Amino acid sequence: MALQLLKRPRPLPAFKDEEKGIYAQWKIKGFFYRKSGLPKISVKGVARVRYADLEVEGKLPHFTIKKQLVNIGYVEHVNDDILDVRGCDFRLLIFGVHHVEIIRDWLRFLVIRQRIPHSLMGLPFDWQVKPVRDDRQLQLSRISPFHCFKIW
Repeated sequence: MALQLLKRPRPLPAFKDEEKGIYAQWKIKGFFYRKSGLPKISVKGVARVRYADLEVEGKLPHFTIKKQLVNIGYVEHVNDDILDVRGCDFRLLIFGVHHVEIIRDWLRFLVIRQRIPHSLMGLPFDWQVKPVRDDRQLQLSRISPFHCFKIW
């Protein structure tokens, strides 16, 4: 009596609701993005890590920001619900994030995980080539417009 060691593979279920390549996704109340010139502000959106990019999509006004995880040099939380993400030439403040410490740690892990193949290929990182432009700590005053995100 011979045992059948190999089984016929079953077809995988078709996940129609899930997008491919998303490692993390969370809802946000708003974000503030500054690279050079005028800053961009949007409310009600979604932040997600898709493959090797951090995508932040706002609904009012509708636009999307894509940043490579390799170019992120600083991820920290400010207060209880603000996530501060910085690179050499940009700053991204994400407001209204629930479980900000967990998301901060997960985003740091994904950034480090993306740096490994980048360094194995011998490519230079942004902070090795470009100077850091904005390295100041975030100071929110009582009359700051960013306090409106704490109301809702």
